[in-house]
Amino acid sequence: MTENKYFCKGFISAIQSKIPHKALLANTITELLDIDKDAVYRRLRGEVVFSFAEMAVIARKLGVSLDAIAGIESMQTKPTRVVMTKHVNPSDTDYKLFNSYVDILRSIKDEQNTLLMESGNALPHYLFYDYEYLTRLYLFSWNLASSFGSGLQFHEMIIPEKMRILQKECCFYTRHVKYTQYVWDRMIFLRLIENIKFSAKIRFLKKEDISAIKNELTDLINRLEKLAATGKHEDTGNELYIYISEPYLETNYCCIKSKNLRVSFFKTFLINSNSSFDEDVFTEVHAWISTIQKMSTLISFSGEKKRTEFFKTQREIINTL
Repeated sequence: MTENKYFCKGFISAIQSKIPHKALLANTITELLDIDKDAVYRRLRGEVVFSFAEMAVIARKLGVSLDAIAGIESMQTKPTRVVMTKHVNPSDTDYKLFNSYVDILRSIKDEQNTLLMESGNALPHYLFYDYEYLTRLYLFSWNLASSFGSGLQFHEMIIPEKMRILQKECCFYTRHVKYTQYVWDRMIFLRLIENIKFSAKIRFLKKEDISAIKNELTDLINRLEKLAATGKHEDTGNELYIYISEPYLETNYCCIKSKNLRVSFFKTFLINSNSSFDEDVFTEVHAWISTIQKMSTLISFSGEKKRTEFFKTQREIINTL
C-alpha cells in the first residue's frame, strides 16, 4: 500500500470516529463535497482515494487534524507539504500533483466570499501561466537550477499541451475567486528584467526569444493597468486589488479562504510551493499580508496618479530589453 493510501486509511478511521453511523457520515460528506453518494461510498471503502482538497474540507468541518493523522503535529511545529511538480518532461505523478492544486481552486469556483491574498517580489503564477513565453522563462530558470533539470536550452523548452491546459485552468479558476488582493514589491518587474538581461548576456536567450518575452510582458502590463483601473476581472467581474509595497518583500506568501477551506502557500524553488491546511498557519499568513498592505499603496480603483506612475515606470523598464 502506498504512503498516500496509508494516509487516506488513517483519515477514514479518523472521520468514522467522529461520525460512527455510516449513513450519517456518507450524507455529511455528500453535502460537504457536493458529489454523488455512490462516489462517497467508493471513497469510504478505499476504492477511490480522497483528494487532498477533499480531505481538507472534511477535516475542517469535522475537526480532524490531518497533521495528527500523519503523526507529526505539535503545539509549536506546523508542518507544511512541499509540492515539487515537474512541468518539464512531467510524469503522471506530476500531472496528479498539479491537478490537486488546481482542484483546490476548482472546488471553490462557485462559492461566495472567497478570498485570495498574495504578497511577494515575483509575479504570481496565476498571471504568467496565461503567457507561453513567460511560463517557459520561469520553467527554464527552474530547469537550470533544479536537480530534476534536463539541461534544455530555452528554445528547446516545450510545455506539453496537457500541462498547458492545467496552467491555464489555474488562471481561469483564480479569476473566479470573489476577492483577490496582490501586494507587490515595487521592483517586481525590474528584478525580472535584470534576470532576462543576464540570461541574454550569457547566451541562454536568443534575440527572438527576448522579443517574444518583451511582447508578452508589454501585453501583461497593459492588462494589469486595465485591471487596476477597473478593480475587476473583465470576464468574471470579481474584485481585484493591487498594492505596491514600500518595504522590500523577501518572498511570496499566499493564502486562500472559502467557507470550508483555509490553505496557505510559501513559494519555493521558483515555481513550486510549500502548502499548509493548518488554521494557525493560515491566520499567521493572513495577518502577515494584511500588515504589509497597511504599509503599501493601493493602485486599484483609486490612486490614479500613483497607478499611472507605476505602470509608466514598468513600461520603461521593459523597454530596456
